[in-house]
Amino acid sequence: MKHTHGEGALVLALFAALGACSDPIGRSVAPTASPDVVASAGGAQSEERVALSKIARLVAIALDNEPARQHLKRDLRAAPFREHKVELAPYLRSSDGKALLTRMIQLNGGDENALFTTLSAIRSLELYMPVAAQRETWTGKADVLVVSQLEESAPIVGFNEAGSEVALDRKVAPDQPTLSIVPVETRFDQPMDLKKSRNVRDQNGQAIGTLEPYALTQSSLIACGETCGGGGSGGTSLPAGIYLEFSRLMDVKEPWFRGDPEIEVHIQGPYMGAAPTYADDLSCSGEHPYDSRKYFDQNGSFWSGQVLLFSEAEVTAFTQKFSDGFHVMFWEDDNQPCTLKLDTNSLTQALQSTAAALGTVAIKVLPKANWMLVAAAFLGTLFTNAGSWLTTNDDFLGVAVDQSGTSYYYPENTHVIMDGQTFNGRATIIYHH
Repeated sequence: MKHTHGEGALVLALFAALGACSDPIGRSVAPTASPDVVASAGGAQSEERVALSKIARLVAIALDNEPARQHLKRDLRAAPFREHKVELAPYLRSSDGKALLTRMIQLNGGDENALFTTLSAIRSLELYMPVAAQRETWTGKADVLVVSQLEESAPIVGFNEAGSEVALDRKVAPDQPTLSIVPVETRFDQPMDLKKSRNVRDQNGQAIGTLEPYALTQSSLIACGETCGGGGSGGTSLPAGIYLEFSRLMDVKEPWFRGDPEIEVHIQGPYMGAAPTYADDLSCSGEHPYDSRKYFDQNGSFWSGQVLLFSEAEVTAFTQKFSDGFHVMFWEDDNQPCTLKLDTNSLTQALQSTAAALGTVAIKVLPKANWMLVAAAFLGTLFTNAGSWLTTNDDFLGVAVDQSGTSYYYPENTHVIMDGQTFNGRATIIYHH
C-alpha cells in the first residue's frame, strides 16, 4: 500500500523541541557540550589545520575590540553576496580589512610577514556569519565566537574573544553570534548586482542582514526570449524541455557553520553509443549554470518555480542514441560550480542500492508522440574521466525516482529523491512541450 509520510508532524515536533531549548535573545554564554560535540583535542593535525586554527584564534581575539567589530560588521554588510561573505586573504590585504589586520598583527607580535606566511599555508578561505538569524540581529556587540574547519568531515574548532577554545556542536548553532572561516565556496568574481538587489532584515542598517534580488522572478520563471508566445492573450510559453518545478530535501548535508547549501541538479547518463552503460555529466542547473536558462537558487530545504534541466534539443539528441534513460541527481556542491568531483565508486554503490530496492533509478523520455517521462533502469558504471578526478566535498543528495513504482505517494509531486535506500525528499519533474 502506498503511504504519505508525515513530514508536517515531524517539522512541528522539531520546532517544538527547538522552542523548548531556545534562550532569550541577548544571552551571552559559551555553548554547552552535547554528545554530538566535536573538539580538536587529541590526534595529529596537519600543518594546514594548525595554521587555520591560529588564524581563527587571532580573528577571535581581535574582535575583543569595539572599533574592530563595528568595522568588520560594516564591511561584511557591504559585501555583494547573499550571505555577505568576504574572501579572507584579499580582504585583509585591502584597505577595508586594515582595521582587522592591524589588530591581528599586534596580537601576532607585530610581524605582518609572519601572519601572511601562516595565511598562505592555507587554501583560499571565506569569512562570514553563516546563521541567518544571527547575521540579521548582530549589531556588532561583544561576545562573538569564531569557528573554522577544512573538509566537512574534519573537526570544527571554535574560539571566543579571550582566545580560549570552546566546544561547539556540529548539529546545532550556538546562541552567540558566530563567524565562520571555511574554504571558499563562493564565486567572488560573480557578485550580485546591487542595483537589482536589496539588503533585508538588517535592523534598519544596524545588522549585517541578507542580500536578496528585488524580484525573485529568476527562481520561478524562465526567460524564454523569442520563443515566448504572443497574441491577444498576452501569455507566454516555456522553451520545450524537462523542468524542475518543486523540490523538498530532507537533508541538504550542509552544517550550520557552512551557511546556505549550494543545490545543483545534474543530468547524468550515457555519452557514447559504443559504451551505453558508461555515464557522464550531461547537464547542470543551479546558481552558476553554463546555460542561463538553467539558473535557479535553492537556499534551503524547499524550492518551487520552473527551471530547465534538459532542453528539447538535448533530449532529442540523447534519445536518438540511447533508449535506457538517464539520472536526475541532486547535489550539494562545495567546490567549483556545476563541476562534479567525486568518488565514483561511492556514487555507483548508491545508485545500485536504489535500483536494488526500487527496481528503477532513472528517467526515460517517450518522445514525439506524448513526450512523457517514465521510470527507467539505466545504471551508469563510470564517468568518462573518473581516473583523473579527486574525491572532494561534493555531497550527493539523491537521485530522482518516479514515485509511481514505489511505496511513496505525494499527490502533488512526481518523483521521490533517494540517497541509496534512504528517502531524502520529493520533487516535481515534468516535460513542457
